[in-house]
Amino acid sequence: MKKAIKTAIATIVLVSVLGLSACGNSKSNPETKSLYAQGLEVVQLMNEMIQSDEYINAIATDSLKPTIQELADGNYSKPKAVYSIYASDKEIAKLVEFKEFDNISDNLKSFVSSKFCNSLINLINSRGGAEDVAVAGICSAGKTFVNENVGENIIYLYTYDDAVPIAVTFITGDDNSVSANGVFVMYDEFTCNSADEIKEFFNYITVEVTEIRPES
Repeated sequence: MKKAIKTAIATIVLVSVLGLSACGNSKSNPETKSLYAQGLEVVQLMNEMIQSDEYINAIATDSLKPTIQELADGNYSKPKAVYSIYASDKEIAKLVEFKEFDNISDNLKSFVSSKFCNSLINLINSRGGAEDVAVAGICSAGKTFVNENVGENIIYLYTYDDAVPIAVTFITGDDNSVSANGVFVMYDEFTCNSADEIKEFFNYITVEVTEIRPES
């Protein structure tokens, strides 16, 4: 497993960088919204993206368009369930066998954590092959906002009855800024019907998974 993960790292990091560079350059929102609500806005943007023929024709090759159309056929109007997924910095470091993690500077720890937290979902997509990675990369979207209550990097997984899951990764930055990046989870064998199933899937690192209740 570790060998397969390390083989995929270079491609995945590149896709993560491309995905983040394609994020919307939203100005910081002075209103404090929950991560749940911010994630839903990212999901909405991704849905608009895959529904737009103009956008898809501009960025996707003909070979990828059938897969994108399958995504567009899904219903993302209301999540079936939403889960938070958290991995500590030390667990994130295991992805690249960073054995001396405690001995590096805080700045480098933060860099490693943010880079590979963004790559965590792309590692799942890599199991489905290059096409899944490519489609997930070009159909990713994001935004930047301010939230003083977010202290650590975390992932929200939005699951649906009639659509593939969407993972929104929240990465903290300077001055209480948070960067959100949404990615379709393309891998067919990804199991996410409960918190326990998600934990079991991430068997190569330890993650904390909690169901997030819908907001009233």
